[in-house]
Amino acid sequence: MSSIGTLAVRLHERRVGLLLEAPGRRLAFWYDAGHLARGDASPLSLSLPLREAPFEDQQARPFFANLLPDAGLREAVARKLGLSPGNDFALLAALGGECAGAVSLLPVEAVPGPTGEYLALSGEEFDQLIEQLPRRPLLGGERGIRLSLAGAQAKLPVVIEGERVLIARGTLPTTHIVRPEIPGVEGSVANQAFCMALAARVGLPVPRSWVRPGPRPVYVVERFDREVGAGVTVRRHAEDLCQALGRMPDAKYESEGGPGLAEVFALLQRHSTRPAIDRLALLRWTAFNALILNADAHAKNLSLLHEAGGVRLAPFYDLLCTAAYPDLATTLAMKIGGEARPAWLGRRHWERFAEQVEIGPRLVLDTVAQLAAALPAAATALAAEQATALGPAPVVDRVLALVSARCLQAGRSLTSPGEVR
Repeated sequence: MSSIGTLAVRLHERRVGLLLEAPGRRLAFWYDAGHLARGDASPLSLSLPLREAPFEDQQARPFFANLLPDAGLREAVARKLGLSPGNDFALLAALGGECAGAVSLLPVEAVPGPTGEYLALSGEEFDQLIEQLPRRPLLGGERGIRLSLAGAQAKLPVVIEGERVLIARGTLPTTHIVRPEIPGVEGSVANQAFCMALAARVGLPVPRSWVRPGPRPVYVVERFDREVGAGVTVRRHAEDLCQALGRMPDAKYESEGGPGLAEVFALLQRHSTRPAIDRLALLRWTAFNALILNADAHAKNLSLLHEAGGVRLAPFYDLLCTAAYPDLATTLAMKIGGEARPAWLGRRHWERFAEQVEIGPRLVLDTVAQLAAALPAAATALAAEQATALGPAPVVDRVLALVSARCLQAGRSLTSPGEVR
C-alpha cells in the first residue's frame, strides 16, 4: 500500500506497530512482527486483536480517532495547529506524544523512551493558562507540547505535586487532568466535583478529585491510567468503550449508533478478568447515573484497563447532574430497558434491563432501591461539607434537590410494575 505518512505506534514506550496514511486520508495499521512474537504481547484494543494481517481504514480508524478531542474542541485545536479538523493522521502526528492510556504516536525515527521536560507554573501562570485554555485548547501550537485527550470540553493534562502544577513537554507522562468551567454550563466544576464525591461516598470506584480554588476554579482529577510510585510515573494501558467496540467518536450515543448497555455488559462478560465484579460495578454505575439524572453517561465515559490475560473495568469518571441545566439533553445516553426518560423509569424497565444484560432481576431491583435509599442522606451531608470547605454553590443546591426528588420517585416506582412520573 502506498503511503504519504507513517507514525510509529508505541505501547509502554515500546514500538508495537505502524500507522500509515494512504492517499485519500485512509488509515491502515499493522503490528510489528517483533511485537507479535513476544510472549507477553498485548493488543492495542479489543477491536484490534493481535494478528499479522493489516487493519484497513474501517477497522483501524475508530481506535485512533478516539484518541483525539471531539467535535468543537477538535476544530479549535486544528485551527490553532493550521490543520484540517478532519485529518486524523495529521492531528495524531501533532498531538500523539501523550494520549490516554499507554499509547503514543511518534515519528518512526524518534528516539525510544520518554523525552522532554516538566515546567513548573507559578500560581499566576496557572491562572493565566486556565483563562487562555478556551483559545488554546490542549496548548495546541505551543512548541514541545504534544498532548491529546478525547472529549468535547476543554481540559488539560498536567502534573500536580502538592501545590505545584507542572506542564509536560515532549512525551513525558502527566498525572492529573484539570477542567475549567464548561462555557454555558454554570457551576460545572462544582457539579462534577460533587457528583464524583457522591459516587465515592456510596461505594462506586472513582479516582480522587477535587476543586482547585482560584480566580477561575477548576475541577482536578487523578488519572486512573497513570500509576505513580517512587517518583516515577508509569502509563497504564487503557481504552474507552467506543475504541473497544470499534465505534467512531461521533457514534458514542446509543441513539446515533453507539453502544447500548447490553453490548457493554456482554463485552465485560467475554473479556473481563473479573466479570462478576465488573458487571456489578457497571450495574451500580447505571443506577447511579439514572438517580443523579446524568443524561450524558455514554460509551466514551466508560473505559477498560488492560492487564495480563484480559481487561477490567476502569474507575468511573465524568459524572455530572445534567438535569441541573434545562438547556442540556434530558434523555439518557444509553436506554434502560428500552426507556431513555429518567422520570418514566419504572419497575418493568429495570426488569427488562435485567433480562437484556443477563443479571437476576432481584439483584437489579435491590441495587436500584438501595442506592435510591442511600443517596439523599449522603448527598445532604456531602453538600454541607463542601459548602463549609468551598463556600456556597447554588448548582449543588439544585443537584441536591433534584437527586432527592428523583430518588424518592424511583423508590416508589419500584414497588409496582407501573411508572411514577
